[in-house]
Amino acid sequence: MCRLMAYVSRTATTLPEFVGEDFTGFVELSNVHKDSWGLAYSDGAAMKVAKRAQTAAADRDFSVAISSKVSESGLLHFRWASPGLGVTETNAHPFAFEDISLIHNGAIMPYDALLPLISPKFLKLREGTTDSELYFLFLLTKIEELGFIDGVRSAIEIIRRDFSYSSINSMIMGKDHLIVLSEHDPKNKPEWADEIYYELRYRINPDGIAVASSGWNQDGWELLPNHSLLIFDRRNFTFNVSSL
Repeated sequence: MCRLMAYVSRTATTLPEFVGEDFTGFVELSNVHKDSWGLAYSDGAAMKVAKRAQTAAADRDFSVAISSKVSESGLLHFRWASPGLGVTETNAHPFAFEDISLIHNGAIMPYDALLPLISPKFLKLREGTTDSELYFLFLLTKIEELGFIDGVRSAIEIIRRDFSYSSINSMIMGKDHLIVLSEHDPKNKPEWADEIYYELRYRINPDGIAVASSGWNQDGWELLPNHSLLIFDRRNFTFNVSSL
């Protein structure tokens, strides 16, 4: 299981600067979600990724990356590996291709369930062994077919209808949009997870948007309900939340 964070800013900045002083509380979550960290950020043309199979709170490389990668958008992920899936950099999130990147929290069962639905063009990009990477490659398959928003929606509808999962909570960054999905199945929640473990909350102000998993101080942030989709337009800084 994992912790997720995304942001889009009007000006280039680092993630800690954009979120503010409570960001240190989010980093503390990596002491439990300790199997890797990963940061995706834009260089103006494509999404770049820095990631390590290390605990973020104890890793100097993380401290350097998070304080020096300046961008108008980014995704941050702390991984707590699902049973049977290796702790490696290739299994660490985010996953990125050109100007699209993804972070995911949860599990799709079985882990290789989406394999038959992925286009050979994108399947050859596979580097690791996780269900999350297959989820990303399936998204790319549908995005190529239908466009960014419609492709993401189609992939989500197929997974919800045809597959078993604990959660497909995810944040998908594209050139023009950030899409955040809150979708988790209470029946498949791990026994150790509390009632708010899968909750996602967002903060919107004139500077932009931040969205993140639970477990730290999010006073004043808005709950993104389960079974809902937030779409933030990076071109005009408008957004909408819709039920699935």
